[in-house]
Amino acid sequence: MAIIEKQLHDGWDEYADKSIYRHRGKIGIWRSLGYGVFSQYSMAMQGMVGGWLLFFYTNFCGLSAVQGASIFAVGRVVDAFTTLLAGSISDKFYKLKIGRRFGRRHFFILLAAPASLIAILMWVPGMHYVYYLFSYLITNMLLSAFEIPYDALANEMSDDYSERTKLSTTRMVVAGAGAPLISWTLAQVFSLWPQTSPTPYIVGQTIFSILSFILVLVTFFSTWEHFVTRKEAAIEERHRPQHKRMNAGRAFWQAVKNYFSTLRIKSFRKHLLIFGASYLAASVWGTVFTYYIVDVIGQTPATAAYLGMFSLVSIPVTIIAGWAITKIAPRSLYAIAYVPILVTCGASVVFALYQPSHILIWLSVMCFVYQTGQYILWFIPWNVFPNIPDLDTLVTGENRSGVFASVMMFIYQTSFALGSVVVGLLLDASGFIKSTGGTVNEPASAKMMIVGIISIGVGGLILVALISAATFKLDKNTFKIPSDELKRLKAGGKMSAVDPETKRICNLLTGIDYDSIDVWKHTEMEEYEDNRMKRKDD
Repeated sequence: MAIIEKQLHDGWDEYADKSIYRHRGKIGIWRSLGYGVFSQYSMAMQGMVGGWLLFFYTNFCGLSAVQGASIFAVGRVVDAFTTLLAGSISDKFYKLKIGRRFGRRHFFILLAAPASLIAILMWVPGMHYVYYLFSYLITNMLLSAFEIPYDALANEMSDDYSERTKLSTTRMVVAGAGAPLISWTLAQVFSLWPQTSPTPYIVGQTIFSILSFILVLVTFFSTWEHFVTRKEAAIEERHRPQHKRMNAGRAFWQAVKNYFSTLRIKSFRKHLLIFGASYLAASVWGTVFTYYIVDVIGQTPATAAYLGMFSLVSIPVTIIAGWAITKIAPRSLYAIAYVPILVTCGASVVFALYQPSHILIWLSVMCFVYQTGQYILWFIPWNVFPNIPDLDTLVTGENRSGVFASVMMFIYQTSFALGSVVVGLLLDASGFIKSTGGTVNEPASAKMMIVGIISIGVGGLILVALISAATFKLDKNTFKIPSDELKRLKAGGKMSAVDPETKRICNLLTGIDYDSIDVWKHTEMEEYEDNRMKRKDD
C-alpha cells in the first residue's frame, strides 16, 4: 500500500507554483470576464439545439418528430454516463502527473477549444438517421466532459460569497449576451437564403463554434484553480473505499455512489428540484416556440429568430439580479422570475385564439416579458450552486465540487433533452406533418397541441418550481455560518466547541445532524496522536 501511495503522490511540489494555481489578487470585472466568456462554449454546443435542432430535423432532414425526439432520448441515456463520470474524473485528476501539471480543471478546459468545432457536424442536411444520432451524441458527450470541470471553477477561485456572485453574474451576463447574438446572426443568415434552404443552419453553427474556440482559450489563461495539497489528498484517500483492484465496473459503480451521495445534502436536493423544473420549462418553451411562431401565428423562421433577440434583456436583468441576490434571498428572487413567465403562458393562448392586429408588436411584448423572467430564472441556480459543495465539504472533508457539477450538468442536459423529447412525442401524437423542404400547413390538432404545450405545459412546471422555491433556505446570511464553521474546523477547531446557533443552521442547510459528522473528529484524533508521539520523542 505504501508503494501505491508513493506512486499516486509523486512529483507534487514542483507544480504547486504554476500560474493555474496562483491566486492573482482580488477578483474584479476583467478577471470575471475572463472566467465568464467560457459560457460561450455551451452556447456554441447547445445554443441552436433547444430552439432549432428538432425543427431542422423535421423540416430539412425528413425525420418525424418522434425520430427527432428519439435522438434526444438516446443522447440523454448515453450522455448520462459521461456526466456521471466527468465530475468524479476531474475531482481525482490531481492523482495523475498530467493532472497536477495542467490542473484537474484546466486540462479539460483547454480541450474544450477544439471540441467546440465538433458541433458543426449536427447541421449537415441530407444524411441518415444514424448520422444525426451519432453527431448529437458526440457533441453532447464532449459538452458534459469539458464543461463540468469549468462549473467547479468558481468554487475554487474564491471562498467569498460576493466574489463568487461576481463570477457567476458575469458568466450569466456573457451567456445572456450570446443568446441574442445567436438570434441576430441566424436572422441575418436566414435572410441570405430562401426559407426552403438548410444552409443558414450550418453557416450559423460554424460562426458560433469558431468564436467559442477563441473564448475558451481566454478563460484558460485568465483563471486559476485550487492546488490539492498532500494533506488534503490524504484526507480524501482516508474516506474513500480502498480496493486492491479498481476495474472499470467497480470504478463506475463507485462513481454512481458518489453521484447519489450528493443528494444527502438537503439544500442540494431542494436546489435540484427547483433547477430541474425551471430548466425543463425553459427547454419546452424554447423547443416549441419556433413551431408556435411559424405554424400557429403564421410567421417565418426569421421572425422567430428576431423575436429571440429580446434575450438582449438578459444583460441588464442579470446585472440587476446579481446585485439583488446579495440583498434578498434566492427564494424571493425566484418568485420575481416566475410571475412574468406565467403571464406570458397565458398571453400565448390569447394571441393564438384571437390573432390581434399588430401581432408582431404583441409578440414582441410577450417575448420581452418572458425573457425578463427567464434570465432571472437562469441566473439564480448557477449563482447559488458554487456555495453548495462547501456544505458537502463540511460533512465529508472533501472538495467534491466536480461531482456536484456533474449532477447539475446531468439535470441541465436532461431538462433540455427531455423538453425536446416531450415536445416531439406530443407533436407526433397530434398529427404533425414532417417535411424535407421547409414548413407545411399543419392540421388544427397539431396547432392546438403546440398552444397547449407552450401554455399549460410550461406554466405547470413553473408552478412546481415556484412552490419548491418558497422553502429554499440557503442565502448570503445563512451560508456565512457553515462557511465560517468549515474554516474553523480546517484550522484545527474542535467540534465540541461549536456554537448552538451554528449547529442549528448547519443542520438546517445540510439536513445532516452535526454531531454525526465524523471526518473532523478523525482529524482531531490524528492531531492528538501526532502531538503525543512528538512528546514521547522529546
